Amino acid sequence: MLGLHRKTFKCMAVAATLSVSFSYSVSADVVKDTQNVLSEWISLEKQISEEKVAWVEQKEVVKNSIEFMETEIASLKDIIKTAEETASAGEKKRAELDEKKQDLDEATDIMTAAVESYEIQVKELALTWPKAFLKSVDTFIKRIPTEEQKETTPITIRLQNVVAIMSQFDKFQSVVTKDTGIQDVGGESREVTTLYFGFAYAYFIDGTGEYAGYGYPSMSDGWDWTPDPSIAEKVSQLVSIYDRTIDASFLGMPAKIVTP
Repeated sequence: MLGLHRKTFKCMAVAATLSVSFSYSVSADVVKDTQNVLSEWISLEKQISEEKVAWVEQKEVVKNSIEFMETEIASLKDIIKTAEETASAGEKKRAELDEKKQDLDEATDIMTAAVESYEIQVKELALTWPKAFLKSVDTFIKRIPTEEQKETTPITIRLQNVVAIMSQFDKFQSVVTKDTGIQDVGGESREVTTLYFGFAYAYFIDGTGEYAGYGYPSMSDGWDWTPDPSIAEKVSQLVSIYDRTIDASFLGMPAKIVTP
């Protein structure tokens, strides 16, 4: 009987132990779970706090960015307005320049036609010019462009060239010019001194003072030279007057009006 009680007591003791052990195990799990939840909550709160701080900072950046963009937009509007005004002024200026260009083109066409006319006349007149004058304008005459060269030769250069020739022409035409050179007359070549009275007439004499004559322009042969020993003395005096070795005096010389 006593043994039965002891056995019953042991069973109750084991049961109590198991009960306490089970209760402790359940409590430990609850505490562990609570700790995990609390840890996650703290972590979440920290994350929320950090994001809140970041948002405040980001908000300030966004605000500054908006203010900057608004300033930029206002500046761009001013630039666009100025550009539109400038474009309007530019269009007006371009219209004025187009009008001036048109006037310039018309003036250039007129000048080109005039220069071409002068160039043609110069070439024709050059056939009647004496060698004494041609030497002074030979370079300019060679610069008169051919038909192929006209497209690449500026009209201003052509005009300057014509002006240079005509300036020399006026100078030669208004004075008496003395020239010494070889002259072919009647199949003979002689060194003669020639006095040109512009492009109208000329008188020549050789070194002997016996061979003399006169000349005038001819469209076919340049200049026609005619020997006339009868005027040798007067031509010699004429040359001396030009050289200022004798006083000027009236001399009757043969002459005629020539229209080439």
